[in-house]
Amino acid sequence: MILFYAIAALMAACCVWLIARPLIKRSAVGEAPRFAPRISVAVASVAVAIAIAGIYPFASNWRWQDAERAAAESQASGNALFERLERHLRSAPEDLDGWLTLGHLHASRQELYLAADAYEHAVRLSNGSNVEALLGLGESLALTDQTALNGRAGEMVERAVSLDPRNVRALWWSGAAAYQRNQLALARTRWQQLLAGNPPPDIAQILTVKISEIDKRIGAATGGTTPRPAAAPAAGARVRLKIELADSMKPGESAGALFVLARHAGEAGPPLAVKRLALGSWPVQVELSEQDSMIPSRVLTVGDEVQVVARISRTGTAAPASGDRYGEVHYRVGSDGLVTLRIDKQIQ
Repeated sequence: MILFYAIAALMAACCVWLIARPLIKRSAVGEAPRFAPRISVAVASVAVAIAIAGIYPFASNWRWQDAERAAAESQASGNALFERLERHLRSAPEDLDGWLTLGHLHASRQELYLAADAYEHAVRLSNGSNVEALLGLGESLALTDQTALNGRAGEMVERAVSLDPRNVRALWWSGAAAYQRNQLALARTRWQQLLAGNPPPDIAQILTVKISEIDKRIGAATGGTTPRPAAAPAAGARVRLKIELADSMKPGESAGALFVLARHAGEAGPPLAVKRLALGSWPVQVELSEQDSMIPSRVLTVGDEVQVVARISRTGTAAPASGDRYGEVHYRVGSDGLVTLRIDKQIQ
């Protein structure tokens, strides 16, 4: 809006100048210009400014008050909705859906204490059997004070997991609560379950990093041996690669990371194995095995036909991005030996 006013003022000044200019009287060639009486220029300038200010509101199709009015109406509408809902709940305090809706509305406005109070009513009305109410209360308490995950918030989240073991929000918060309580094995289990549900790439990356961190901490606590759920990969279930850059692909910057992953062709979800490596000299030899599995139940197996992709991530993140360079090969686990994978493509 300030920019608009500045442009409008500049245009008005130009108009004034165009009107005032004829009032400049020139004498013979070479002589300095002589101005008409200053009162004439002043009157013309004021007249033009008044005309612009008076005509513009009628000639313009812009409704100046629309934005302010829309904001005010939105606020009023929201407040009216709260008032109607609160009046309804005063007359019908046993309406579970009403309390859930009130909790959502307060949470959306970051009114966490009020949201927690509404969800508390919903938990009571459902006798602790409504997952949405349990998670709403747990989240509101945790976002207000993260230490609450060691107490009431953690209890609500665990109850939600027991009622709905595949609930994404429940698994996330349950893992966070277990991690905060230093129950690393439970946190790992919860986050692995969430990872198996094929979350968005940014969430998957966070989970992978946290699980790797947990593995290191557990390994350090047990003398370097990280306990893993039993898997049944056959001996020799590994992928061996020599990764090189195509002639058309210059080494480029050293920032970023090299991601190497193997999965069944066309299969969604977490890969069978994945490694993240720092960029260095080329070529580089990489080996994938069951130790590189993201989920213990999904590992490389002898006889698998897998698609192996090596991608240079310029940002260092797991999610593919425009400009990343990559290459891919098909590999038969247990049969193929050292296979050359050439990075010769680029994501557009």
